[in-house]
Amino acid sequence: MFVPHQPRTLSVNSGSGGAISIIPVPLRRNDPSSPWCYAASLAPPMPLDDDEAEDADDASTTLLPPGANFLATQVWPSSRIASTVVERHMDPSWTVCELGCGPGLPSLTAAKSGARKVIATDVDELALEMVAAAAIEQGFMSDHGRGTGGNGEQRFVTRQFDLTSQQNQLPDADLYILSDVFESAAVADGAARHVQSLLSRNRETQGADDVLSRVWVFAQSDRAQRESFLQNMKEWYDADDTHQRLADWTMNHSPYRDEELWLFDLDETMVEYN
Repeated sequence: MFVPHQPRTLSVNSGSGGAISIIPVPLRRNDPSSPWCYAASLAPPMPLDDDEAEDADDASTTLLPPGANFLATQVWPSSRIASTVVERHMDPSWTVCELGCGPGLPSLTAAKSGARKVIATDVDELALEMVAAAAIEQGFMSDHGRGTGGNGEQRFVTRQFDLTSQQNQLPDADLYILSDVFESAAVADGAARHVQSLLSRNRETQGADDVLSRVWVFAQSDRAQRESFLQNMKEWYDADDTHQRLADWTMNHSPYRDEELWLFDLDETMVEYN
């Protein structure tokens, strides 16, 4: 099995500091060119030789910093599906924004696939630190915390964003990705509210030169709160017969380029890991 990097410790800036053990998680295990992210490990990394043993951080722990969300530190099946869809259907000219990114595998896949710009967002600071660590090691960000494109603009950035807040302003993007974010009714309702705001913006710019934003939402069929999100979207679309059909989950994982909303239904038993 190909592993792009070995387990390591990550010095944590959020919470009370310290360090945690993280492991690389590739999209495809046997592909040396596969994009990958970091996930929090349940066991500390084992030093590979005497030099690494001397350099190992004694403060490494399997415990997460206070306030960190364990769910935001793990790679879930939906993020793998989202990453595969991004590889196959993302336009490299797009700016991609992932909401509730967790370890950020879809964001890192978008960067690997040549997206013009990637914005990885989450409310969890530790998750954003793991995304940044993986982005730096894959050359998408500098070790100063930002990566630049050919014109000097920041190509990969992380940003703290709370889906449940009505005060946060979403950054501009051509594609927004939500992957298995429905951990509570509050998050599901907040996600629906932000998606509706984005789609309202689409309607305001129709007929102009601006490219319409697309929203791709990925959720496993056993996620109860996803139906709360769906009900919110159905009610919002209720007076719009033209787009009403979009407010439903589909097993068709080949989204149409100019559909404003695509709800991906997932069966985790069908997820490929190789």
